[in-house]
Amino acid sequence: MKIVRGIVSVVAAIMLAITFVGAGLAVCLVPPVTHGLSWVFADDALSPFDRNQLAQVADATREYSFGNHDLLALYRTIYDMDVQYRDNVGYSAASVTGSGFPRVDQVTDMSSIDQLRGVFSGASELYCFSEETIAHLDDCNALARVAYPFVIAAAILAFAGLVFTGVTGRRRRFGAVLLSAGAVVIVAAIALAVWAIVDFAGFFAAFHSLFFRGGSWLFPYDSLLICSLPQAFWAAMGAIWLVVTFLLCLLSIVVGRKMVNR
Repeated sequence: MKIVRGIVSVVAAIMLAITFVGAGLAVCLVPPVTHGLSWVFADDALSPFDRNQLAQVADATREYSFGNHDLLALYRTIYDMDVQYRDNVGYSAASVTGSGFPRVDQVTDMSSIDQLRGVFSGASELYCFSEETIAHLDDCNALARVAYPFVIAAAILAFAGLVFTGVTGRRRRFGAVLLSAGAVVIVAAIALAVWAIVDFAGFFAAFHSLFFRGGSWLFPYDSLLICSLPQAFWAAMGAIWLVVTFLLCLLSIVVGRKMVNR
């Protein structure tokens, strides 16, 4: 029985650590967080669209990548922005003519993904998402569909392991699980935070290379995707992820230490 308790305690600590990390990510994916960060950091100086419009693109991108994965909704958001820009500037203006602006006037059926895709195909990434951009967002969605159930399963296993440990091992072992899970994540988080502070570009590249094909996540610096979700956006998102995870781990360590000491 002692061996079983030991194994369950280790598994519970690992699953709890994964849950803490997943909880931090979940906060980052809350719609107001994405919208607010994009509105603050969106690079409207490089984009033909204003800050509010770029934040709308960020919302639609988040929903497509990590939510309902509705391509038509994403395309329609971008289409509506392009139509508004066309009406404000006009096709005859020098800033639009010959600049790769999508021929939005050719769309006759707003419910046709093929029509919208055709209009955006070959157009400048200043005004729309390329096929490569959509493919990257599809990769993000595929990763999310694996991560969501994995984190939920980890949370369930962590809860079950804690219950088992609390019933069979009593307070000290229960506290040890809380203490271990929090400490492991904090040590790892501090190491990653130092790396990100020293070389965020390198950290960002290494992080993406773990999950995506080489170069598939690189886009022009003035593209609609990058202007709505610039590097500063991701730095702030990472900070929120880190802080939320850190606070959960700190709470776990404090509670766990008190239980162990008793």
